[in-house]
Amino acid sequence: MKRRSFLSVSALAAVVPCITSAAEEEVVDWYGTVSSDTMEFKAEDENIVLHVGLIRPADNEISEMTDEKGDFRCYSYKGVEMHPRFWPGCSLLTRFDLTWNGKAMKIPERFWNDLPGFRIETSTLDPDKLKPELQWRGTQFLDGLERPRVSLSAEGGTVLIEWVRPEECDSQSTTRWIISKSGTVLRHRHHPHDC
Repeated sequence: MKRRSFLSVSALAAVVPCITSAAEEEVVDWYGTVSSDTMEFKAEDENIVLHVGLIRPADNEISEMTDEKGDFRCYSYKGVEMHPRFWPGCSLLTRFDLTWNGKAMKIPERFWNDLPGFRIETSTLDPDKLKPELQWRGTQFLDGLERPRVSLSAEGGTVLIEWVRPEECDSQSTTRWIISKSGTVLRHRHHPHDC
């Protein structure tokens, strides 16, 4: 390589990290746009709308349940025994309404009302207002927030709902629902590892 070419390439290599670094700094600032205080959310895709709602029960509505020896077993909310994953300050799903092409789909409560600990993260970030080279990263950033997502299958016969939930030891799990047009509902939870 000629000395002049080498110097040009070297100078360019020194500038690229600076450009990447500036873009990374702008991306880091996006975390400041995120809120976890939202208790209702509508996830939409084509002609599908999923409306979910959460509550955080008041401490005076929660009580400890014990076994016959008097040892702690689990918590109850308004007298109803809760999932072992539930504790004071944890959220509960109170609404899980799916509309497909304007028709309400009946999702039996047993497929969603026993799942505590979900969060709805929202952001004021608008990818369309970003520089063109950062718009795809903005969309990816929003896709990574903890909130439900809906998508219609390529054939248009099933809806997939995915919702990531934080778990102990800084891990997370993903709950997925597959719903057919006939009303069949399947639920699956993927948790890569435990503590």
